[in-house]
Amino acid sequence: MASNLTPQRRRRGQRGQTVVEFALAGTVLLSLMFGIIDFGRALFTYNVVTNAARIGSRYAIVHGSSCTLAICPANSAAIQTYVLSKVTGLNPSELSVTARWTTGSGCNDPLFQGPNCIVTVTATYPFKLVMSLNRTWTMTATSQMVISQ
Repeated sequence: MASNLTPQRRRRGQRGQTVVEFALAGTVLLSLMFGIIDFGRALFTYNVVTNAARIGSRYAIVHGSSCTLAICPANSAAIQTYVLSKVTGLNPSELSVTARWTTGSGCNDPLFQGPNCIVTVTATYPFKLVMSLNRTWTMTATSQMVISQ
């Protein structure tokens, strides 16, 4: 039995189908694309936060209590100021850098800032996701080194 609809009438009835298919596929494609971009931003931010902790601990071990420069020994505020001056790509007002000194084997300094003492620098940054509105991930990195001087 042959259909009474001509090919032109069949096409007219199917025109809206293409728009609906594109809307469904486009939504999935755009969500995937923005998710990949967000993940790339998160990876970049974590890399910068990790590097900030590493820079801070390096500054602390070089500027220990036996350092003879005018800016020695390093304290928490000096380390934070130095790290914030070196970090690019993040909002410096949201980056938190803290330093903590502990004893190591052979550490005889009462302030734990002498040779063979251990310094731990922690950097924290709140990362805001674009895809999920007003949601943040707190990215934290820690670097620990032995003071050389």
